[in-house]
Amino acid sequence: MLPWGLVLALPHSGGLCPIGFTRILWSRLFATIVGAMAFRVFLSYSLDPAEMALAWRLQTLSAAHGIEMYVPQHGVGTAPPGAVTVQRAIDRADCVLAILTTAASQMVQEELSYALAHRKLVIPIVRTDLAGHPLLARFPRVFTFSPWDNPGAVESQIVEFLKEQQLTKDKQQAIGALAALGLGLIVLFSLNKQ
Repeated sequence: MLPWGLVLALPHSGGLCPIGFTRILWSRLFATIVGAMAFRVFLSYSLDPAEMALAWRLQTLSAAHGIEMYVPQHGVGTAPPGAVTVQRAIDRADCVLAILTTAASQMVQEELSYALAHRKLVIPIVRTDLAGHPLLARFPRVFTFSPWDNPGAVESQIVEFLKEQQLTKDKQQAIGALAALGLGLIVLFSLNKQ
């Protein structure tokens, strides 16, 4: 497993997310979040293998702006000695961002169940056709998306949900920005497939 803050440098893949666009987006989203250095996010994901770069890109962009994002490596054998366990990473996280574009694996279900049991703030962003999964019924709020719908509507719903939580404004902005970026990357990946 990757330790907190370790960033993988991925090569640009076919112009999916141009560097200039990414820099402009992140500059705008995180202009007011300079003091978020200790902010930690656990990314629970269930992605199509072709979308896996989304998780690493989101981790890289988060780290570039002082946010530690833990991305567990699913399907890998046992963790090396001294590695941060998934449970410990969830315990240390300020929130859990769950991005599901495929059915949740057993590992993802365990991550999300653990986070719920430990009263972590979980922001589940789920493709519309997966919204009926029994695990999702346990969350107070599930945010669904379709690549063909306006992502701004989902972003607004997430922002409103975050306002209802007892979080500092900086944390609301950081989580909202990460959710918006994750959603934007999902839409770009989906449209790129078409």
